[in-house]
Amino acid sequence: MKRTGGNLAILFGLLILTSCNGKKATDNSVGSSDQGVCVWDNVSLRETHEKNGKWLSSISIGETVEYLDESYKDDSSAKKVEYLKVRLKDGKEGWVRSDFIVLGAKPAVVVEQASVYKRPDLLNKTDKNFDEMDIIAVKSEKDDFIEVVGKRSSGKWIETCWIKKDVVSYSEVDIATAKYAKKALAIKDESEKMNALIEIVNNPDLSQSVFIAKLNSMINFTDEMSPEDFEGDPSSDEIVEETQEVADSTVTE
Repeated sequence: MKRTGGNLAILFGLLILTSCNGKKATDNSVGSSDQGVCVWDNVSLRETHEKNGKWLSSISIGETVEYLDESYKDDSSAKKVEYLKVRLKDGKEGWVRSDFIVLGAKPAVVVEQASVYKRPDLLNKTDKNFDEMDIIAVKSEKDDFIEVVGKRSSGKWIETCWIKKDVVSYSEVDIATAKYAKKALAIKDESEKMNALIEIVNNPDLSQSVFIAKLNSMINFTDEMSPEDFEGDPSSDEIVEETQEVADSTVTE
């Protein structure tokens, strides 16, 4: 009888262990529940959960915050708004609109064009894509897919969808480089754009990013442009050389 009781205890213990392991295996979340990822740039952190509350700081796209387990729903207007209380890495605490914070996620950046899927299945591919350097929040993982939240470069608003997991980087250096590079590439003036790109590739903190080689190639390409496309005047040697070329051409004619 004692032996039977011992066997039952062992069997019960194995069942508990199996149950725990099974629960761990089916948990597809990628971030802790108290971590939030900002998916919009320069989001305001305010002292109170009000639209006109005192501004404390701005939160960058891709930045992580700590959720303090407090929320507030503002039903005073036609458009209901929810606020979350969060803490930044420097210790500042305040309220931010929940639209821009993805809880239980971790930040990532797309390293090559990524097809968008409605569900984690190859049969559900759409005609949409995330572009290289798009910064996103990754919510969960299933097989070869990850569930992401973010704004596509060609999109109008934040979307939730699935992409293949091998097209993203979770490196902080890659995320930071992507943010600065997209801002630089959006500059219309070519000389200002090139100066901004040069500043990025010369930044030692960003030197290990997967995007640096491509940014360098963009700068090399613009070296083939005429001197007036760059900031500053050409050197006296360049002016003399260009003048001589014109003179030689005139003599030949």
